[in-house]
Amino acid sequence: MKVLKGIKLGIRLPLMLVAISVVALAIMGVSSYGVARKILTSEGTDRLQQSLDTRVGTLEAWAAGLTSDLHATARNAGTARSLREFSAAWDRLGETPQDALRKAFIEANPNPPAERYKLDYPGEVNDYTILHRRYHPGFVALAEQKHLVDIYLVSVTGNVIYSLGKQDDFATNLREGPARGGPLAQIVEAAQQTTGEAPVASGFLRDPGHPGTPGVVFLARPLRSSEGLLLGVLVFEASADPLSAVMADPRALGESGQGYVVGAGQTLESTLRRTPAAGGPDLQTAAVRRALAGESGHVIEAGVDGAEVMAVFAPFTLFGKAYAAVVEQSTQELFEPARALARRLTLNGALLLVLLGGLSAWMARSVSKPLGRLTGTIGKISEGVYDAEVRDGERGDEIGDIARALTALRDDLAEAEVARRVAAAQGTAFRASSAAMMMVDAEFNIRYVNEAVVKMIRSRIEDFRQVTPEIDAEALVGKSMDMFHRTPTYARAILSDSANLPYRAEIVVGEGRFGLDITEITQPEKGRIGYVVEWRDVTELRMNRALLAAIDDYQLIFEFAPGGELTRVNRNLVTALGVEAEALLGLPHEAVLEGSDGLEGFWPRLEKHEPIVGRFRLTAPGGRSLLAEGSVTPVPDRNDRLLKIVLIANDVTEAQAELQLEHERNEAMQAGQKQVVEGLRVALQRLATGDLCSLLDAEFPPEYEQLRQDFNRAVTTLSQAVQVVIDNAAEIDGEAREISNAAEDLSSRTERQAATLEETAAALDQLTSSVSSAAAGVGEANMVVVQARESAESSGQIVQQAVAAMGEIEESSRKISRIIGVIDDIAFQTNLLALNAGVEAARAGEAGRGFAVVASEVRALAQRSSEAAREIDTLITASSNQVRRGVDLVGETGSALQRILGSVNDIAARVSEIAASAQEQSAGLAEINTAMNQLDQVTQHNAAMFEQTTAASHALTRGAQALTVTTAQFRTAGGTAKPAPATAQPIDLARHKASVARAAAATAQAAVAIEEEDWEDF
Repeated sequence: MKVLKGIKLGIRLPLMLVAISVVALAIMGVSSYGVARKILTSEGTDRLQQSLDTRVGTLEAWAAGLTSDLHATARNAGTARSLREFSAAWDRLGETPQDALRKAFIEANPNPPAERYKLDYPGEVNDYTILHRRYHPGFVALAEQKHLVDIYLVSVTGNVIYSLGKQDDFATNLREGPARGGPLAQIVEAAQQTTGEAPVASGFLRDPGHPGTPGVVFLARPLRSSEGLLLGVLVFEASADPLSAVMADPRALGESGQGYVVGAGQTLESTLRRTPAAGGPDLQTAAVRRALAGESGHVIEAGVDGAEVMAVFAPFTLFGKAYAAVVEQSTQELFEPARALARRLTLNGALLLVLLGGLSAWMARSVSKPLGRLTGTIGKISEGVYDAEVRDGERGDEIGDIARALTALRDDLAEAEVARRVAAAQGTAFRASSAAMMMVDAEFNIRYVNEAVVKMIRSRIEDFRQVTPEIDAEALVGKSMDMFHRTPTYARAILSDSANLPYRAEIVVGEGRFGLDITEITQPEKGRIGYVVEWRDVTELRMNRALLAAIDDYQLIFEFAPGGELTRVNRNLVTALGVEAEALLGLPHEAVLEGSDGLEGFWPRLEKHEPIVGRFRLTAPGGRSLLAEGSVTPVPDRNDRLLKIVLIANDVTEAQAELQLEHERNEAMQAGQKQVVEGLRVALQRLATGDLCSLLDAEFPPEYEQLRQDFNRAVTTLSQAVQVVIDNAAEIDGEAREISNAAEDLSSRTERQAATLEETAAALDQLTSSVSSAAAGVGEANMVVVQARESAESSGQIVQQAVAAMGEIEESSRKISRIIGVIDDIAFQTNLLALNAGVEAARAGEAGRGFAVVASEVRALAQRSSEAAREIDTLITASSNQVRRGVDLVGETGSALQRILGSVNDIAARVSEIAASAQEQSAGLAEINTAMNQLDQVTQHNAAMFEQTTAASHALTRGAQALTVTTAQFRTAGGTAKPAPATAQPIDLARHKASVARAAAATAQAAVAIEEEDWEDF
């Protein structure tokens, strides 16, 4: 400082100005560079963090989609059925099913290895190829839609019984074959050991010789029966291409940025956007270590290519395994705008210093002398002495300008002091105002906002963020008003024209509505310097107006003054009462409004601010009235004083009239029903006592008159029928007595005939006893043999027909089984399509919700169809087994019948020999038997007739008597039935039994007297 004191002002002043400029420019440059770097760091971190979150969310959604697809496919009944059927077909392929399937689907496959899945039927006919042709297209469609590499079905024993891609692991055993211990074997074993339905996933697998290529991931889930038994394992093989595609996406990463995923072993799981300059697939960066430790954040360090990068990292989970996700961008690229700014500031500063040096030297010559005087004057002015004299104002140079400027400054400061005092008062009012107000400069930049604006925007922040996502209610100052307008140029054009000011507008912000009152701020010398904008939140006002308009359009409205005078009616009420509004206005409430249904005298309750809800009678001056249902509500002001009373109701006059009419109809119907029931009760009671003359004479209501007529016809018909029964009972009783007398006469004649035959029969008794016994035995044997032979022959035919019928049943069962298989396939394909539709609908979000519901219903129907088809298939299989067993049993029955038929033929031959012997014995008795046969026939007929007639006559007599007693209970138009007469004289039972015994003995003795032709027939 001592050195500067020795330098003249003309030199010192330029040096000082240049030095100050250098320091100011240096500070400004360093500060600008630091701010720019900080902004770039913050913006870059936010951008990379958002990019990382988006990529992680995409990968998690991809993993969740694969898991959901696996669950849906496993829960599909068709998947479990296909596993069971493939397993059964595998067992039926013989001792080496692996060789047969690999030969058919791999070795003989005409397609290249990558397209082996296109072969669905190799041409060889067996159970497996038929099932493969049935199920394979559905699995192919599923794999194409879900972007799967392969689908496996593995049996409980570890056999890969189905593979979509037919690669080397198809038709191998994962426990014993070359695939033992491999990734597929490990994932299948883990799935079999799980007890629930949670899927098991492998890590990302890749070719060790190509670490930069994407790999695959296996997802497995056990398939269990309805009883919980393990059927096998379903395995999805999915490509890891989405993992690399998502992480290597260059968007939001610039030219040098890249993203990658690292596994738990710090192994790179995704391919890089560009090959690193050094290092391998294992990464040891701090970002990777911290992410695997469960931390999230950002760090500047050496990236995968060795250069310094900004790395943003976060842990996440895929398929139940922990991974680290990292996105990074080179700091060279990230901070390049800050370095460009520093270079530009340095160049501009150098030019400015040169200019300032020359200008300072030129100005110093004319400034140094009058500065003393001006300094004194400035000191006075700075002390608030605004009437101090400013000299050198007459000069034409810069000093004169400074003097004049100082004079103007003095005057301005004087005016400013006055304005400051006024502005202080106005500012206090502006800040404390309840109206939301802001000040905007001429360039539409916000310069000041009061607390009401902050509160208003804070209360509607979500609506404002729909228009301006980055808005902050606490940091509005310095922002442009354009952020509130969809078309800023239009708003600027309107406000730039003073003719449009003050301007009032209403804008839409999200779900909110805001009114704007814009007034310009002017100064006499400068003109317009800005605007005052007053904000009004009119959202609720618009909603309330719309609600009131809707109520006014569809409801009846009365408004009363606190004293009870009617002050307003709406158009609906005027129309309903049929009068003009002028005829109602001014009337007291007692003249137009009256409570109904217990609400009489309700007005004092309204004066207590108590709302009334119910029905009211509205009356017009002309006497017309209507019934309304609604509420009468008192409306208080802010001081809780009654402002007005409002009735809002609906016209229920017609509804009440219809309800009353319906009530009257119900009462009339109940009265008619009571009359009908009482009449039927009395008539049925008399009918129960046997009075068949009881009729319903009184007419019923019209709807029941047909019932009365039908009842009378039924009683009349029943009376006629009972009268006929009574008459017939009397006739039967008389005829029964005559039959009884005839039976007694027949009994006496039979006794005399039996006595005549007794002596003759005794003589033949000894002779015919042996012949009779032989003949009877031969006859019975012959009949039995004939019947047995006929039965055996007919049974043989029936057995053959049964065998044929069972064969047809078995063939029909097989056809039904094939049809059920087709139905099951359709249900399976439908279920797959419904599943795919549900997944796509879920991905579509809200727009696909309705389609998701339809897909869910279709999937449920397909599931029930599949279950029903499976149950029918089980029943058909059981029925086929029973039919086959029945065929075997019927065959054995036919063989047994053939043996029985041979035995019967042998017996028939022997019986024929016995018959020949009996014929020779009967030749000598032919003449005696001729005479005895005639007499014996007469005796037999008489005895039989006697026995039957006697029994029938007594039974008929008893029945006639019982019928007469029964019909005597009824009273008909012909009178009551007469009691039955006395029972006929009973016959002597002992005498009757003796005669019957003698007749039977005579019959036995005469049994040998069979004619010659009878023996010939035998």
